[in-house]
Amino acid sequence: MKLFLLLLFMPIVAHAYIDPGSGSAIMTAIIGAIVAIGVTIKTYWYKLKSFFTGKKTSFDEDEEE
Repeated sequence: MKLFLLLLFMPIVAHAYIDPGSGSAIMTAIIGAIVAIGVTIKTYWYKLKSFFTGKKTSFDEDEEE
């Protein structure tokens, strides 16, 4: 525990700077990746569900029209 506290409060010089624009771009990329994964899962969810259950879902019926 003492070692953890010592390392936590020990000053470390980074010699680096991330401006607000870069931080904003990084956050946008992270949020975009999370949304893209969610949309991909949602897109294929109905197909996977109908494959494992053997039933047609309402999403499959809409595609056929």
